[in-house]
Amino acid sequence: MKKAFFFVRQLAATVLLSGLTTTAFAQNGIDAGAAALQGLTSALDAYVDPVTTVVYVVAAVVGIVGALRVFVNWQNGKENVMASATGWLGACLFLLVANTVLRAMFI
Repeated sequence: MKKAFFFVRQLAATVLLSGLTTTAFAQNGIDAGAAALQGLTSALDAYVDPVTTVVYVVAAVVGIVGALRVFVNWQNGKENVMASATGWLGACLFLLVANTVLRAMFI
């Protein structure tokens, strides 16, 4: 019985001390975490404009390639030209909308 009481008392003391130590370290961790997030935000802002430009260029290339493929399919008399055109247009619109949404999230 005494061993069980000693074990419970030792366990309670360990939990209490670890709780106090964690609380003390948490205040320093919050400040360090806030500073790290602030630095990350400023570093990320520097990449938003170049990435936006690259996505616009990729969307333009996809649009030109898609237009050429649809034109060639149309001239060859293949079926499902409208489905192909819709797919390529959807790809371009997805790139433009995704770029706008991501830009709005990070700025």
